[in-house]
Amino acid sequence: MADPVSRSGESYGNQAIVELITELYAREDEAMARALAELERPEIPSIQVSPRDGAILALLLRMVSARRVVEIGTLTGYSALWLLRGMPADGHLWTLEADPAHAEAARRVFKAAGVSGRVTLLEGPARTALPGLAEEGPFGAVFIDADKEGYAAYGRWALDNLRSGGVVIADNAYVFGYLAGREPDGRAGREAIESVRRFHEMLAAECAAAMTLPTPDGLAVGIKA
Repeated sequence: MADPVSRSGESYGNQAIVELITELYAREDEAMARALAELERPEIPSIQVSPRDGAILALLLRMVSARRVVEIGTLTGYSALWLLRGMPADGHLWTLEADPAHAEAARRVFKAAGVSGRVTLLEGPARTALPGLAEEGPFGAVFIDADKEGYAAYGRWALDNLRSGGVVIADNAYVFGYLAGREPDGRAGREAIESVRRFHEMLAAECAAAMTLPTPDGLAVGIKA
């Protein structure tokens, strides 16, 4: 049941509810804490997904039984650990990171967590690595959380390389509030906004089912036909 307030898009969520939901559904482990600790380094921005978003990622992967997964945008490996939580023990994750400092931090996190054998970290621009990665597919899931200017290209690659029933997921689907009704400025440029819009149009037109979950900055999800 939805009342007029919630149907309009307003949320009844508050900090106490967020904390309760996090405690119940999104408990972090020691490896995740290590990944968060890496964010304290001055060369690494604190832009990882929230634990609630991480739990959603793990849930979605379990729902589609994803065994072969691609992540575009590693940072320190925090979201990768959530993806692995949603995969079977014999599943494999390919994660792509453009920044060498971020990639090195993620390697430390994966080694400490004992999951290096389940993860292939590809360092360098995603657009360079993705064509060669296609031979490892088809994949059960692709998670996109990287430069917003690349979302349309990353979404195209994902839909071309997912198996039937596979899922493409993208964080920051609202582009920090700039997706619609707001002019570009220093936070989000026109190229980024237009790329994410094309990504949404692609999912809506080509997926068997798609929707954007109303997380704080939107989590777009599409299932390949």
